[in-house]
Amino acid sequence: MQLPQRVVVGAFVVPALLASVGVAVRPAPAVPPGRLVFAVRASEVMLAGTAFSAGERQEVVDAVRTLTAAHRITDAITPDAGQHLPVSPAAAASLLAAVLDHDVTDFTGVVHKGHLTASARVADPERAGSLSDALRSAAPGLRVDEDFTTTG
Repeated sequence: MQLPQRVVVGAFVVPALLASVGVAVRPAPAVPPGRLVFAVRASEVMLAGTAFSAGERQEVVDAVRTLTAAHRITDAITPDAGQHLPVSPAAAASLLAAVLDHDVTDFTGVVHKGHLTASARVADPERAGSLSDALRSAAPGLRVDEDFTTTG
């Protein structure tokens, strides 16, 4: 993962996740327009970004909600008529389905300008390769850069 991408993940995703569980004292900063951030932490899925409208935001949330009843969905997508999300609700759900289907419980993905930056903890190199292939298949129009850490 390149330094600017790590900065985006560290500057926006971590504070947003901490704020969503009540750890941070102040609200998380807004995700810059044109990005969609999704994170899986154990039994929670966090969505952050700026949608063109409340309808677009709801479409993404609904698409993700249909994937799992076992995960709490935390929605931090804000409507702003300035810019659409960088992927369709179906593509966002497809990417998240690839993560959930591989039983990954620690994942962060940032979609921006045709690019997915993915970071995850996986059990072994075989699962890392399988997740990598699944992410590329889930959204064939995105360039995928990953930074996977194996735990086993």
